[in-house]
Amino acid sequence: MEEQFRNWRRKTLEEDSTRAEDTLTYDTFKTAVMQGNDGGRLLNYVNSNVIFQAGVDYESKPMLVFCACNMPDPKQVDYDRLLNLIIFRLDEFVENDYTVVLLTSGAAHNPSWQWMSQAYRRLDRKYRKNVKNVYVVHPSMWSKLIFQVLGRIV
Repeated sequence: MEEQFRNWRRKTLEEDSTRAEDTLTYDTFKTAVMQGNDGGRLLNYVNSNVIFQAGVDYESKPMLVFCACNMPDPKQVDYDRLLNLIIFRLDEFVENDYTVVLLTSGAAHNPSWQWMSQAYRRLDRKYRKNVKNVYVVHPSMWSKLIFQVLGRIV
């Protein structure tokens, strides 16, 4: 995320030489990514259909539902921006313990292996250390394979 912020900042300064360097903070980067070129439609889609909070579990930890089956078409959506939006959503929960429920069945658009490995590498330790439970609902053969491979790597 820091590398993307630095690249965005460098590009913005090159495009707008009159802009003050101290105005380009991480918060302005976050706002720019959230709004994007579509006026925030992808942000609304991600927060309502891809990753959202669904109450608390029996130990009072927040439950995040990640609907991999609702991933948008990679030909229409920039998956790098999608990953940033997912990470921004996770930032609200990573400071404390949380549970993840992963819905995988019926996915029309599966991300590529390259994108999956890039996404895994971009997740810092803070995103992984407080995950206490992961529940996979209706795993497909594709998701079973990914969990077996990642389970051996991790």
